[in-house]
Amino acid sequence: MKKLQISLLLSFTILLFFSQCHTTKTKEIRRSDSKEEIQRDKVVNYAKKQIGVRYTYAGNTPKTGFDCSGYTKYVYSHFGYDVPRSSSAYANTGKKISVKDCKKGDILLFTGSNKHKRVTGHLGIVVSNKKGTVKFIHASSSRGVMISDLSIKYFKDRILGARRIIK
Repeated sequence: MKKLQISLLLSFTILLFFSQCHTTKTKEIRRSDSKEEIQRDKVVNYAKKQIGVRYTYAGNTPKTGFDCSGYTKYVYSHFGYDVPRSSSAYANTGKKISVKDCKKGDILLFTGSNKHKRVTGHLGIVVSNKKGTVKFIHASSSRGVMISDLSIKYFKDRILGARRIIK
């Protein structure tokens, strides 16, 4: 009986040891890519704090209201990123990426209200990209700062591309 107890105790100790090793390796893997992910989370969480702020043409503060580029600059500047104030200048800012590869914190570029004029006139910050469903936050001229879905026809017709600022 004692041999069985000792054997079970030894087996349990070995099992516990190996499970701890596996847990430690898993945590280390998560830490290795977490710096960028943490920064992306911070940017998006800060951007969400402005939901409901009214739209104001040329606005760039929560107090006065935002337009899309003022809002984007306000959010990124809070984290030390030097981004343009004009939406058209984002066509050459950061790294060009495909919309399907965008991540939380990347910037989406859209035409303005005239979808046939293929020049950047509106911006949004990606909130999520889950299985191809992209949600973004932006300063909408009709509703102020809000989260929208890229699958809405209005935005699908106007998407020009995406840019990566956070590396």
